[in-house]
Amino acid sequence: MQIGIVIHNLQLMDSPQTVKDILNLLSRENCINACLCGTMGKVAAIDAGLEDLIEIEQFLKPSACIEALFGSNDLVCLLNHGRELKTGRTFGRIVVSNIKNPEEKPLIQIERPGCLDGELIPWNRAADPHAKKLSNLLNLKISQPPLPVNSIEVSNHGMQVLRRISTFSGANIMVEGIVVGKATSSEVALISENGFLTAMEGGIIKEQGIEILHRHEGRVPIDLSTAWVKTAASRKKTDGCKSLIVNKTEVLAKPLPLKNSFLQEKNIEGGVKVILIDHCAERSFELKEGAGFAITVGDDTTEIAGSILSRFGIPVIGITDGDCDEIATAVNYASGSLVLRLKPGKDDELGRKLQQDLFSGKYTAFFENLDSLKKKVITLAENSLESVSEY
Repeated sequence: MQIGIVIHNLQLMDSPQTVKDILNLLSRENCINACLCGTMGKVAAIDAGLEDLIEIEQFLKPSACIEALFGSNDLVCLLNHGRELKTGRTFGRIVVSNIKNPEEKPLIQIERPGCLDGELIPWNRAADPHAKKLSNLLNLKISQPPLPVNSIEVSNHGMQVLRRISTFSGANIMVEGIVVGKATSSEVALISENGFLTAMEGGIIKEQGIEILHRHEGRVPIDLSTAWVKTAASRKKTDGCKSLIVNKTEVLAKPLPLKNSFLQEKNIEGGVKVILIDHCAERSFELKEGAGFAITVGDDTTEIAGSILSRFGIPVIGITDGDCDEIATAVNYASGSLVLRLKPGKDDELGRKLQQDLFSGKYTAFFENLDSLKKKVITLAENSLESVSEY
């Protein structure tokens, strides 16, 4: 049988033995196609040396990834590790609600494997017989799926949109990859008026994030009913889950060392390709192709993109101002990187200036001399520059 597996959640990827156990068990009598969703999860997969087992070069959301796997597989599994069982179930319900035809193929969620409360959720009737087999194989109980209602509710009142999401207190709320606030309860409602995010119930809104979302003075509206909304926590383990799949597979080898990419040495006509990553760290994987250097704008963007690109030997110039939401706690930079610390609120301003002055309004450019580029960036930052850190 052909089984497609969609892997989601950084915490799961921080337990690579559990992931490899499951893949090995399922592949004994089946052919498997495993793909990974989530930027930081891909970093963890690289660190664990799992690229040969898991496809990490796709950039689809979980629901779209499941739809793609429906076409070429007999069964599809959503492998997830929610912070709590409730949030894991909620996540699965959201994903399934976004699938155009969730009955197309058997669909099973493998939730919190390796934990005492881990479970299997068959999301359609066709999945029931497969769930029984997986239950015995993975030592997980079978649970009934949550009620078939979307936990993201959108209400339109004229030009107002109210969107509800279930999360956990302390979570960062992100819209289109930008942190727009922090949850203070398990239920949060985002409210937009005429396409502009104006309020957040059950959380504290982040004004700077709102400005970035709507492109500052550009005042670009969004459709909150269809926007990409997600929650994010710091990269750390929150429970003591251990593998319940014991003595069934070999022990995972030690993680591979960080990659030394040829990209930074790739000097094509016109110089080295430099990319500008302005508050879109989630796209670092797809933007890195052919790049030898990057300029990153924003504290969290610099930490996340810097960590991702360091795996490929790509240094960065990070533009920060101390306003970090600590989405990434494990931070690495490639040799030759610089991180500029500016006065509060000045990183976005410098980012826009760099895009106009050095990138001609675009997000890629070619430079013959990187040392000269670094000097130009520091010069443009001079009036608001507080410190420079070299790596």
